[in-house]
Amino acid sequence: MSGDNTLLLRAEGISRTDPLSNVILVKSASCTISSGNRIVLSGTSGSGKSVFCRMLAMLDTPDKGTIFFNGSLVKQADIPQYRSRVAYIRQRPVLLRGTVLDNLVFPFGLAINRSMRFNPGKISQLLALMGKPDRFLQKNAADLSGGEGQLVCLLRVLQMDPLILLLDEPTSALDRDMALQVESLIDQWMAMHKNTRAYVWISHDEDQKKRVASQRWNMNAGELTTDIT
Repeated sequence: MSGDNTLLLRAEGISRTDPLSNVILVKSASCTISSGNRIVLSGTSGSGKSVFCRMLAMLDTPDKGTIFFNGSLVKQADIPQYRSRVAYIRQRPVLLRGTVLDNLVFPFGLAINRSMRFNPGKISQLLALMGKPDRFLQKNAADLSGGEGQLVCLLRVLQMDPLILLLDEPTSALDRDMALQVESLIDQWMAMHKNTRAYVWISHDEDQKKRVASQRWNMNAGELTTDIT
């Protein structure tokens, strides 16, 4: 069920060209993302899916086009704050040295998050959704499995309370059980926020697409189609 369907993000004609080869990676893509949207983005490898999501996250700046968030044009000065609200999750986890807790506390030391405080209660709530005890926080990040590492990366992002998740094949390197745990965590996070959040999930797994999607998009040679039924 889709919350109140509040429009969160609108992209108009965003494009990106490889600066070295001059190959067009994404061609004039337009889309809207509203609260409650559970979008799966499909397409062959190299079709531009990751570049598109990185543009939506403003990690790769579009060469052309505009992005509006909560009704306002996203300008260069807005990007650091915007990235805390529109969060990109990469395929393979990147963890810092130290414990799981060290990794979760780290974002609060960044200047952009200076008004926020680490909330142990929120982490306990998210750990419970994962079926993990609080002592999991004391595990060394280097000792985590690939699946556990991806869950920690998700926790690190979810605790910051983003409105939109951009998930770039987050389970492709995981076994089925761990993939289902990731799916469950994101599903319960959506439910916890009463579907006022949204996600775009890149996946090549047809069974997974059926489980996580209420809406399907497709990318073909850099061209986005959003009206797939």
